[in-house]
Amino acid sequence: MQENEIEKEDQQESQRQHHRRHHHKKSKFKSVVYCVLSFFLSLTLFLFSICMILNFTVFSKDYMINTMESQGYYNMVKYELQTRMINLVDASGFKKDFAVNFTNSYDVKKAVDDYIASFYSNDSTLVETTAFKQQLYQAVKQYAKDENIEITPEVENNVIYFINEAANIYVDQISIPFFSVIGKYLYSASSTINILSASLAILTVILVCIISFTNQFKHRRYRYICYGLIGGALTTFTLPTAVLSLNMIPKVNITTHSLYNLFVGYFNTLFYYFYICVAVMVVLAVINFIMYVKYYNKYRSA
Repeated sequence: MQENEIEKEDQQESQRQHHRRHHHKKSKFKSVVYCVLSFFLSLTLFLFSICMILNFTVFSKDYMINTMESQGYYNMVKYELQTRMINLVDASGFKKDFAVNFTNSYDVKKAVDDYIASFYSNDSTLVETTAFKQQLYQAVKQYAKDENIEITPEVENNVIYFINEAANIYVDQISIPFFSVIGKYLYSASSTINILSASLAILTVILVCIISFTNQFKHRRYRYICYGLIGGALTTFTLPTAVLSLNMIPKVNITTHSLYNLFVGYFNTLFYYFYICVAVMVVLAVINFIMYVKYYNKYRSA
């Protein structure tokens, strides 16, 4: 009888050990699954951050215009246009004041804004010179009248040549080479980026819901969400930091001072948006970590 009881207890202990091993294997497998889910959560957060940053910067006309204003781009373009116009009028026999007065009266800001707007509205991305030529022609006629210069056919031909040369200078100053390269893709790609952003946002919510509602213990839910947020923050932080640490942006060789300042300011501000996204994810990760500690303590004390 006693031997039967001992044998029964051994069987029960063997079953308990088997159950513990099975539970341990199952728990370890679930941990691996949730770690994988956390990895995909961090990846979707990283990609979603990039899409949102592109929406607010590269695909935003307001961002380009605000960068131009903050970098003093309009004034620098006007100054450079004026300097090149002075050189042209000197070679053409005009007085220096003619170039100064004309460029001061011409609305460079409107010309640049119209040029930028064309990239975001799928219009022609060529610099419009009609208004510039008409205004310059009227200024030349007024100059000739003030200086008592007779507009003969020969003078008229010289004036047309002068206006065409001035228009070429104007196109060089208003146009933005690197922007012209990507400009043709802005309109067509903007809708794709919006769809991708929405898809990644939905995928992020789905991953968070899977981690939250399939996990029995609350502290584990917050732990794996925290993992995903930290992973997303680290990957988002790495990209701009690598570029800035290599000092690649200031080393770009651009001929005009206005374009150089615009290029550096444009990309430096763009990278700051990455750090804003990192800060948001870090704050959310801290909140989730606090919740994890709170519910883990309750779990331990239960």
